[in-house]
Amino acid sequence: MNPVNTTDPNPKPTMDLRNIDCLELLTSLPENSVDVVIADPPYFEIIGEKWDRQWKSEEEYLTWCDAWVRQAACVLKPGGAMYVWGTTKTDTFLRFKMNVMNNVSSLDYRNWIVWSYDWGGRTKKTWPRKHEDCLMYSKGPEVRWYPEQVEVPRKVTKNIRTGEDFKGGKVPTDVWQKNNHTTSREYCGWHPTQKPVALLERMVLAHTKPGDVILDPFVGSGSTAIAALKNGRCFIGSENDVGYYEKSLIRIDELCNG
Repeated sequence: MNPVNTTDPNPKPTMDLRNIDCLELLTSLPENSVDVVIADPPYFEIIGEKWDRQWKSEEEYLTWCDAWVRQAACVLKPGGAMYVWGTTKTDTFLRFKMNVMNNVSSLDYRNWIVWSYDWGGRTKKTWPRKHEDCLMYSKGPEVRWYPEQVEVPRKVTKNIRTGEDFKGGKVPTDVWQKNNHTTSREYCGWHPTQKPVALLERMVLAHTKPGDVILDPFVGSGSTAIAALKNGRCFIGSENDVGYYEKSLIRIDELCNG
C-alpha cells in the first residue's frame, strides 16, 4: 500500500484488498503499521458453510485463532484498537477470549460490546437470541480515543444539577442497537454474517483520523472497507473465498461511489 501524507488535511484513502489467506496477508505487513484491526473470523461450527467447519476440533480452531491474533497484534501500532466479532451461541467464543486473546501479552482487554437487533425469525420456545458480540482490546494500556467523533444525541439536554445545557452529545454505551435492514441499499444478502456499516464506522471513527490505516483480515462482504473508505481512512484486507472477494469488490465500488 502506498504511504499516506499525514500532513495533508484531506488525504486520499487507498485500498489494498487481496484474495489470499489471512495469515499470508498478516505476515506480509510491517510491525506496528496499522491503526485499527477489525476482524470477523469464522465462528467454528455455527454457520452452515464449509469455511466455518474446516477444523476437526475446537482445540484446532483455537490454535489457528492464536496464530492470526498474535500476528494481527504484531502489525497493530501501540495504542491501536483490535475488535473481534463472535457469538455466544456456544462456549467457543468465551474460550477464545480466555485462552487466546488474554494470552497475548501485548493486548489489554477493554470492552465486551453487544450488538443488539430486533429483526429476522424467532423461536417461541425460549428467549429469542437477537444479539452478537464483539471483543475490544488495545495494544498496551493506552488507546487512541476520539470520543467527539462517535457521540450520539442526548435524550436529556440539560444538566439536572446545574440546569445548564450540555455541550455536544454523549459516548454510546457498550450495547449497540442496529437492525440490518434487508431493504436498504447497504444490505447485500449474500453473506451470512454481514455487520452493519454504521457499527463499523463507529469503531473506525473512535480511534482514527483521516489517512490512518484499518485492517480487516476476513473481509467477507466488504463492510469494514466501506466504513474505512467512506470516512477517508486507508484499508488493508484479505478474503480467502474468491466468490466473496469478487462480490465484495463490486459492493465496495458501489457503496463508495467508485
